[in-house]
Formats: sequence, structure tokens, C-alpha cells
Amino acid sequence: MIPEIIFTSILSIIIALVNLAAKKQNLDFLNKEVKIKGYGMLIAAAVIEITAQFLFKRNPGSSILRFLSMSWLIYFALFYVTLHNISKSYMMLFFIGTLMNFIAITSNGFKMPVYVSDALSDIEAKKIYLQTGKDLIHSLLTDSTRFKILCDIITIPSPYPYPITISIGDVFLLSGIFAFWQDLLEGKKRISKQKSN
Repeated sequence: MIPEIIFTSILSIIIALVNLAAKKQNLDFLNKEVKIKGYGMLIAAAVIEITAQFLFKRNPGSSILRFLSMSWLIYFALFYVTLHNISKSYMMLFFIGTLMNFIAITSNGFKMPVYVSDALSDIEAKKIYLQTGKDLIHSLLTDSTRFKILCDIITIPSPYPYPITISIGDVFLLSGIFAFWQDLLEGKKRISKQKSN
């Protein structure tokens, strides 16, 4: 999901910059503050999870590292931050996406079931890996999977450089990231308009 977040951010920034250039408006990052309540909790949760996943791969026998590296733990921080900032349009998108993904994982053993599409490479290897349970975050989507519509069922194949399967919740989360950057840059324009008046 990291490559998709980076790609969405870059795309959003480029679109906003083109829009600003077309309207002959300047971009001044120094005049805009991003005010998100509780973002520190989200950063801390992400750092703990990423560190625990990194360490767990080197020490798979550790129960505490297994627990801390479970991706569902970050959802509590996501819910906290999105609910405290729900008045922002992009936070509503984050909240909806987070809720959809949380329903999918809590209904399926705290792992996100993944549909392995024929459009991906190494299909059998991916299926076997997901069936072994070695993946801390994902499992294989089967007939017994609950809330299939909310699971990772949307395949983004080549020519996208990182062929992947994402969920509807991920689409909302990526839309939230796109909206965040647009809102940030739109805010810049509002500030410059206020200064000129």
C-alpha cells in the first residue's frame, strides 16, 4: 500500500500544481499549517507497527512482536484521528475507508483476505504463501470468507508498476490522501486571495 500512497500523493500534487499554474497563482508552503488533532498518536502507532514487523521477521518466535506487528492495531489510532478531525472532508474519506477495512479484517480472523487474480504473476505461489499463514496481515480469500465485497478484491494489473490487489476501503483511503493534498493546496490559494483583499 506504501507505493500506492506515494503514487497518489505525487499525482495529487502534480494536478494541484498544474491547476495553480493555469490560474497563475503562486504556491507558498510557509503560509499554511496542517492542523490535524492527534496525528502524533497515528505516527507513534505506525512506527511501533513497522518496527515490530521488521523485528518479527528476524525473530518470528516472539509473541509480543507478533502482537505489536499486527496491522489491525493501527486502526484504533486511525479511528481516533479521523473522528477528532471529521469536519475535514478528507478525514471523512479516511474514516469510511478505515471502517470498511476494519470490518473486513475483524470478520476474518484479524487478517485481510485477498483475492489472487489471474492478472497477477506467480498465482500459485501467492496462494500457497497466503494459505500457510506466514503473512501477518493477509490471508487467502475463500468461499468461507465474510464480507467479501470489503476484502482485497480489486486488482490493479500491469502496466501499473506494482501489480496489487486492494479493497474498496483502500480506494476511499487513497481518495482521502488525494483530497488531503488538494485541500492543502486549495488552502494556499484561499490564503493568497485573503492577503490580496
